[in-house]
Amino acid sequence: MEIDLRPPMNGCLLALVTVLTLGLYPLLRRMGEGHFIRRMDETGFETRAGKRFAWNDVRRVQRTLGKVQGVALSDELVLFTDQGRASLPTWRAGNAEGAVDYLLRHAPRSER
Repeated sequence: MEIDLRPPMNGCLLALVTVLTLGLYPLLRRMGEGHFIRRMDETGFETRAGKRFAWNDVRRVQRTLGKVQGVALSDELVLFTDQGRASLPTWRAGNAEGAVDYLLRHAPRSER
């Protein structure tokens, strides 16, 4: 299952931020998204940075909500492994419900 990420902001605003940061924004955004899950399959998942993890490596799954003055701005499922962490950003995923269901079906049950 491929995870499609929506852009964090609209096109015009994205262009303005890119110009204001002298073209560094796309590079910084890519670096910041390295821990996001790119794809999941029966054996495990791969992050956008290219790291592969098996499902049995997952020690804990934690839901994280980012709120500002009571308004939810972000919602992620963070997967903790011995090699690091990865996250599924449901607030930016185009197919969020299907991805969450797939992840919860394959992650070890005893560790949630």
